[in-house]
Amino acid sequence: MLLQKGLAVKMGAGIDAAAAKPRNDGSLIRVTTYFLQMTLDILVLIASFNFASFLRFGHLARGDSRDWILLLVPVFLLIGFYSNLYTLDSMRSLRLSMKRLTAAVAWALAIVIFGFFATKSTDTVSRLLFFSGALISITFLLLIRIPIYLLVDRVIGKRFLRKLFIIDGTASREIEGYDVITCANLGLKLDLHDPIVLHALSGRVKEYDRVLVDCPVEDREKWSLFLQAAGCIGSLLIPELRSVVSDHTKFEIESTSIRVSAGPLDLRSRAVKRIFDLSLALAICVLIAPLLLAVAIAIKLDTKGPVLFKQIRMGRGNRLFYVYKFRSMRDDSADMNGMRSASKDDDRITRVGRFIRATSIDELPQLFNVLIGNMSMVGPRPHALGSKAGEDLFWQIDVRYWLRHSAKPGITGLAQVRGFRGATDTRHDLTERLRYDLEYLRNWSMFRDIAILMATFGVVMHKNAY
Repeated sequence: MLLQKGLAVKMGAGIDAAAAKPRNDGSLIRVTTYFLQMTLDILVLIASFNFASFLRFGHLARGDSRDWILLLVPVFLLIGFYSNLYTLDSMRSLRLSMKRLTAAVAWALAIVIFGFFATKSTDTVSRLLFFSGALISITFLLLIRIPIYLLVDRVIGKRFLRKLFIIDGTASREIEGYDVITCANLGLKLDLHDPIVLHALSGRVKEYDRVLVDCPVEDREKWSLFLQAAGCIGSLLIPELRSVVSDHTKFEIESTSIRVSAGPLDLRSRAVKRIFDLSLALAICVLIAPLLLAVAIAIKLDTKGPVLFKQIRMGRGNRLFYVYKFRSMRDDSADMNGMRSASKDDDRITRVGRFIRATSIDELPQLFNVLIGNMSMVGPRPHALGSKAGEDLFWQIDVRYWLRHSAKPGITGLAQVRGFRGATDTRHDLTERLRYDLEYLRNWSMFRDIAILMATFGVVMHKNAY
């Protein structure tokens, strides 16, 4: 017990230290730039067709002409979103941005025209207004991309994309455009069986948008797995490629490296998922506030101790965080590291605890984790570091276990709706959970998240809940 408490203190200190690190401002800068470009596009579209209406009729668009514009804007944004108009490569390449913009405008105009034609509403829209508005809008949409490109290229510079070069066991050197860290100087050595080391290294990596690793040949496999588990865009430097790369290659470092990870969700997908999580978690918290209050009072009256129980779990990028649950066990027998799974006749569980565990009500405070940002509504369930399948720790059974942490953990997940919940008594229990978690990450979509949430209602009450 003393060893477990010491480990908890060490991990807790690691969480606090990681929280004190400066966060990556590259993602924030990019999102702000995307939002600025999107806002300007909306304003240009509205202003262009209203200006065309003023030239044609002497007043701003109204009636069917106004409805036409109101339909065009969301259609254009939807097409632009899915055609990668608001992405990193579009912001950094003026030619690519203009090419994608032209295609998005053309498709949006075609779809809206077809919609009005199908509803026999084209006769009420001025052809002159349509063609002049289209010409004005495409002209100014192209023009406003020039200052945005200059802003990214000349003003924001490398802050728009932060890059890290990790040196592990090879000669130290500087690379232009990269921040450099040496594992030896940090006193760290990558160990896939040490979650504290993974937490510390991932805390460094999370501040960057691109990660390049230089390490000995024999360490490349584990660094590749680490980068994949970190959920970052990561590459391994392969010096052997120098002999086959052209002398005229512009970026020598990138050309002699191999990308080994890209993360299961890009920035755009993470933004959509985060907006969905916040909206849903906040709405649920408001709706079930009376239930949360009633459970809190019942726990307080039943036994001594805090209402909430917090436990260290492994989260996104193999970084540690505290997960919140309603306390369902006696406070003096709480298991901070999850070394002992709850059993059917577990004498640690309180009277109220047995009910809230059977109904999954004990999991509801994890909505606060979603609001904080270290959990999602849907994702691989976060496990305690002491959790075992049979006699082995989870990651000792299959080293791919770390890969399930390349995305945020969830309140529910694919493995749970497929029936794999509760205690992991055998290695099979863990391998099946892992199989479904990795399947979820490979095939993520917002529609699948919604489907999993709907299916979760069917497994809230389950035979393994005790």
